[in-house]
Amino acid sequence: MKRLKSNLLLLMMFLASSVTVARPFLHDLNIRVVLSHNGDAQITETRLMDIDGEGTECYIGLGNMGQSIVGNLRVKDETGREYTCVDNWDIDQNRAWKAGKCGIIEKRNGYELCWGLGDEGHRTYTTSYTITSLVHDYPDANAIRHVFLDEAVRPKPAHVRLTIVAADSTTHFVPDSCGIWGFRFQGELWFEGDSIVAESTEAFEDRSALYIMVRFPKGMFEPTIQEDDTFEHKQQLAFEGSDYTFDDDDDTADAIIGIIIGLVMWILPIFCGVAYLWYVWRARRRANKDLLWYRDVPLDGDLQKANDILNAYRYFGTDYNNLLSACILKLIDLRAITIKPVQNKKGKMVNSFVINDFQDACNQPLLLRKLHTIFKVAAGDDTVLEPRELKAYMKSTSNESVTDSFINTLHTKTTLSHYKDSQDDVRQVFGLRKFLKEFTLMDERGVNEVKLWKDYMIYATLFGNASQVIKDMKKINPEFFNMDRVAAQMADDMTLPTINSALHSSYTRAYVNKVNREQRASGHGGHSSWGGGGGGFSGGGGGGGVR
Repeated sequence: MKRLKSNLLLLMMFLASSVTVARPFLHDLNIRVVLSHNGDAQITETRLMDIDGEGTECYIGLGNMGQSIVGNLRVKDETGREYTCVDNWDIDQNRAWKAGKCGIIEKRNGYELCWGLGDEGHRTYTTSYTITSLVHDYPDANAIRHVFLDEAVRPKPAHVRLTIVAADSTTHFVPDSCGIWGFRFQGELWFEGDSIVAESTEAFEDRSALYIMVRFPKGMFEPTIQEDDTFEHKQQLAFEGSDYTFDDDDDTADAIIGIIIGLVMWILPIFCGVAYLWYVWRARRRANKDLLWYRDVPLDGDLQKANDILNAYRYFGTDYNNLLSACILKLIDLRAITIKPVQNKKGKMVNSFVINDFQDACNQPLLLRKLHTIFKVAAGDDTVLEPRELKAYMKSTSNESVTDSFINTLHTKTTLSHYKDSQDDVRQVFGLRKFLKEFTLMDERGVNEVKLWKDYMIYATLFGNASQVIKDMKKINPEFFNMDRVAAQMADDMTLPTINSALHSSYTRAYVNKVNREQRASGHGGHSSWGGGGGGFSGGGGGGGVR
């Protein structure tokens, strides 16, 4: 009993000490930034805190401030009392001397904004100050690159919200012209009305910080600090170590395309829609005029080129799911994949997807090689690919570079104008599609055509009518699938649909994630980069908190 009481006493002392160590506590930090036309900022920070007997003052550390000047410090508490600003702040003074006072300490390339903690208990401190030229001028943009909360701040806030607005009511921050990015905290960023908002969704950890980057159009502000380096380059540096992706494709071309899309959507939607439908209808009519069967493999067996033609001649949208399914059949045909019985965890033999080495891979299309690599790595050491393994691989953020590369390879872009002088290629694809659609109408079936049946299965999958073609094949030559083991695997109607479904759903999810990350990277908002990034920002390295 004495031992039990002793242990309970120690536990209570430990819990009590743990609570004590956890204080002081910063419940909420609300930061409001008002930007003047010259790039200066009026910043107001409101802290909801629990204060105990630890420390004598609270401070905001601002390092790496360069030419920017920090001043006009004002502090109020929850009573409305305005603190007296003293010229020479002494950090070594006691709490009683610092109560009701505030001051600025100038340091090498930085500042510390200090105020006395005063009484213990639930406290609210409202701190306001100015930073000159928080907005810098770059050759290609105006921008903010600033650390609003340093990693070294203690205690860390449980919640943070940052709002950036313009002092001039005629200045509007909108995603069409501005961009926002956040680093080193778990949270979201978005445009709200004419303002920019960043807010944490998780309590700040020891390594958390609030790094914010904002791009404004060139000329929106007239900053006094002008940088020689471009914002685009600074953006790339900030993205290093982050989970933002940076696409340095031709931004001018993207801008022009955006303008054209805007015109189509808002000015000439009906006219352009009708004109496009007529354009596609005429092209399809031309391609199918007097179309004959094509019984050979088109385009030297390049499935992706064939799919490009199909997409170009669609009235709306593009399709890549059939191409993915066709690629799986092609890998089976090349012996890079085998469907065979494998013992599962319950000891039962079930047909499974086994990934083999890809022989002569260097001479195969890039898309096939990348798809096989994903399958092989996802399958692991036992080489048996299960749907859950494929989904887990393509969902993992650590594999984003591989899946992004695969998606970029898969999503080729072609237009009808590209085939204006390539009608023979178009008619090959459409001719084979016509032939497979009318497969049972053939009068003669030579030996050479039977040799192409596996290719026909692949292309029927690309065209979306594989089940009907395989059914027709079984009627015409029932023994074919018994004699050709690979053909039987390609016609497997149990294992293939499971893997196809897993691939299609995983690819769709990966594609959506990629688009979302690219939108984040372009500055449209979204979740912040928790892992890192934000190199070279002002305000970092100054520390802060209670001391």
